[in-house]
Amino acid sequence: MKKSILILAGFILLFKLSCSKTPEGKVSEQSIESAEGDKVLIRLKPQVGDVQKTLMTIDVASEGGQEMNMKMRMNLDLKVTDKEEDVYNYQISYNSIKMNMSMGGMEMQYDSDAEKQEGIGVMMHEQMKQLLGKPVNMKMSDKGEVKEFSLPSEANNQQMGNTSSISLPLPDGPVGVGDSWTSVKPIESVGELKMKMTVDKITVDDVVIETVGDITDEAGTKVGEFSGDYTLNRNNGLTKDGTLNMSMPVEGNPMSITVNFKSL
Repeated sequence: MKKSILILAGFILLFKLSCSKTPEGKVSEQSIESAEGDKVLIRLKPQVGDVQKTLMTIDVASEGGQEMNMKMRMNLDLKVTDKEEDVYNYQISYNSIKMNMSMGGMEMQYDSDAEKQEGIGVMMHEQMKQLLGKPVNMKMSDKGEVKEFSLPSEANNQQMGNTSSISLPLPDGPVGVGDSWTSVKPIESVGELKMKMTVDKITVDDVVIETVGDITDEAGTKVGEFSGDYTLNRNNGLTKDGTLNMSMPVEGNPMSITVNFKSL
């Protein structure tokens, strides 16, 4: 369970980061109204020193040998600390985590802000201390490619699995409404995630992108599905809001995950 929670945190973090993109260039209101010939080049383009506060809520349901239901609420900061050519250095800080979970007939509540932890919360707090208040560092190119990903020294990077390979890539060139691009990413201990991203809408202020995909095992058999949508602020590149839905096996059990995130 410890590994599953850390994998979830890492996956969601990378999904959120890879959504924080800036569309370059301007389009006229006339071209927006017609929606034809309107193209934007989507690239990461934050400023060094920028900090984005984000709220994430996660609903997880697992069946099989270890039935589980979990609701998690996380507050985190994403800070751009440096830039080296087209690669940005991110420092990610988890500020607070709240969780309600039922598993195997047991009920558990956890609040990282509580003055005193009790019961299972004591064990959970020891696990979550690997993330709380200790930065996670990542390097990502302006096209959404993860170059490096490292946990605090107290945590074993292998616990996160190969989450650095699970990010939403950007298209090679400008895209307009209806344009799509695809990517295939490995998922450790499962197989591959085959994704398709499509521009759904472009306005003066926003770019809306939808994504769908299939999760396959090592033999190429479909074992899960992936879908999501997210709205980018066209002026500053920040993700206004988004939703991620995924079903896949985790540690041998079928699991469904719904994530909502919002910039504060």
